[in-house]
Amino acid sequence: MPDHTHDWLVFHRVRFAAPRDGTNNPLPGPAGADVWRFYPASPSGPNGMRTNISDEWGGFGIYPNRTAAEEVFAAPERHLPFLADTVEAYHAIVVPYSHRGKVDWRGTPQENTTITPAPEDPGGPLMVLTSAGYDHVGPDDLPRVAKFIHEVDQVQAFYATLPDNIRRAVYSGAGVDGHNGMTISIWRSDAAMMAAAYKPGHHRAQMEYHRDVGHFDYSSFTRARIVASRGRWDGGDPIREIG
Repeated sequence: MPDHTHDWLVFHRVRFAAPRDGTNNPLPGPAGADVWRFYPASPSGPNGMRTNISDEWGGFGIYPNRTAAEEVFAAPERHLPFLADTVEAYHAIVVPYSHRGKVDWRGTPQENTTITPAPEDPGGPLMVLTSAGYDHVGPDDLPRVAKFIHEVDQVQAFYATLPDNIRRAVYSGAGVDGHNGMTISIWRSDAAMMAAAYKPGHHRAQMEYHRDVGHFDYSSFTRARIVASRGRWDGGDPIREIG
């Protein structure tokens, strides 16, 4: 059997005792990760851009096989020294089963190849990861970027009203290490995610706006299953809440 049939993700979400400024100051990840993207969930500032300052951080490592992923998941404190400064932490092994689009997570933007998905859907709680990026951002682009940031937050607020959206977050990377950030959402069911994304609502309205006007230059969409989890996120275990 080949050692690498698909990628494995280990997702981490933490809350620090005090806000951290991630501006040009990324936190180091596990040595065994092929990719490490971990960013603050920061608000936008007066200029409409992310401040990169937050007590909540989240993201993931990408690993070539289950063994490497489980090693980090089993003892994250050995691989992430910053966990000593957290007041809450959540970790999950995540298997991507669908990935498409363009994203800069591996050093340069790659289309449809950044994550190698599993050949079959393994089943389990659904996590969706999305990203968006820009080819070249100049002064004339800043209003477009600021509008997109605002609308991403509006989509998050819309999702928060949906009982089947268990958790959601936006982790922004551009000001931290120059790579694309991501949105993360956990859903009670696949049908609930499809309804929220594609039926009338704020997310669909923004998809239509992007089609006609353009929020960003490229994007990606990844569907994945949580196959193991531990810890707490906003005081509870998201998977237990799914039931």
